[in-house]
Amino acid sequence: MNSATLLKPLRRLFAAGSKAGKASVPAAPPGFPADASVAPAAPAKDAPLLLQHAWAPEPNALKLQVNRLLLPLGDKRKYADAAQATESPLAQALFALGALDSVEIDSAFVTVLMGADADWDALMQRVPEAIRAHLEAGKPAVNLSAVSAAPRPKYKFGFQQTERTPEEQFKIVQQLLDAEINPAVAQHGGHFTLLEVKENRVFVELGGGCQGCGMVDVTLRQGVEQRMREVLPEMAALIDVTDHAGGTNPYYQESK
Repeated sequence: MNSATLLKPLRRLFAAGSKAGKASVPAAPPGFPADASVAPAAPAKDAPLLLQHAWAPEPNALKLQVNRLLLPLGDKRKYADAAQATESPLAQALFALGALDSVEIDSAFVTVLMGADADWDALMQRVPEAIRAHLEAGKPAVNLSAVSAAPRPKYKFGFQQTERTPEEQFKIVQQLLDAEINPAVAQHGGHFTLLEVKENRVFVELGGGCQGCGMVDVTLRQGVEQRMREVLPEMAALIDVTDHAGGTNPYYQESK
């Protein structure tokens, strides 16, 4: 593959972000919902759906970040064609556009690989439009009943009692961070540090790509907090004490 072919998707990416009034994906989203009461795949009604281009290593890839939790934290689904995507209405809608080699969906990203004969200009516009139309219509990215039925590695804690000492609670939360949460956020260069568990409140500090990241509230409230309540139902609050203003390498940085 020559250098012109390798640079082609980058040129398309920057062109899509520079056409004022015509780009389907905002070049600089104003932010993401921070409402702690928001449930997965159901953001606050007044929070607009936002899409943001993200870097992908494949030269023929188009990767988009979505301010929605599309799958449980750490989950990922990849489909080679529509026949494999029976559990994913979003992937089927994207394959219907034609000229796609694969569709990958994880907790907050959608990545498509374009075929060798794809019309790059058309797909750079049509893929974001299809994602936006699908999610704004209230349709799921993936059928969650199918996802929950599929085998998924999850740490088995084995605790039944809810009257626990702070030391026991600390151990449970640390096990969850080590087994599930940190391996998931490490994919984006981030990590969680457990500082203290006091009066059923869990205090954490975020580092790496999570410090100052514009997606931190989506990750923390729609993913980590819900999973933490499964293993520690008595938890009164998950408190983030991170100085996000001091983040030097956020995975996704909001515009100022």
